[in-house]
Amino acid sequence: MPLMQPTHDTEPNAGRLESLYLSVTDGKPETARTAHVKSILAQQNERLDDAAQLAGKALVLEPENADYQRQLGLVCAQAGWMQQSAQMLNRAVYLDPNDHEAWYMLGAVFERAKHLDQARVCYEQSLRLSPRYGRAHEGMSRLEGGSRPVGR
Repeated sequence: MPLMQPTHDTEPNAGRLESLYLSVTDGKPETARTAHVKSILAQQNERLDDAAQLAGKALVLEPENADYQRQLGLVCAQAGWMQQSAQMLNRAVYLDPNDHEAWYMLGAVFERAKHLDQARVCYEQSLRLSPRYGRAHEGMSRLEGGSRPVGR
């Protein structure tokens, strides 16, 4: 699995899942949660512009939600918008400093941008919070071994 993919399981029938969710929520007021779920589904269907817009809508409705910040950071990273991704993920770890996945994702963004000292700090923090988190171990191994950076 590529390191910048969502941490939730992707469905082989993501398009059908998205269609079902859209039909169930049709005509209902948009909440932060529904915008967040729609963002995840759009991301799974590789519609990153839509996913970013929906994640942004969730954040407008609930700006202090670390999960929504992390989602927008992940979408930005997948779209190649590294500066925006780093901003969103920085905000996510500020809002929830115990989120080991957000720390890992921020490290991966820094690694892709070749800010290796910052990447190391983020991977180390991820491992402090979750010592068995394999993705952070892989990130540290890449930094220590000088192997291929994330997303390259």
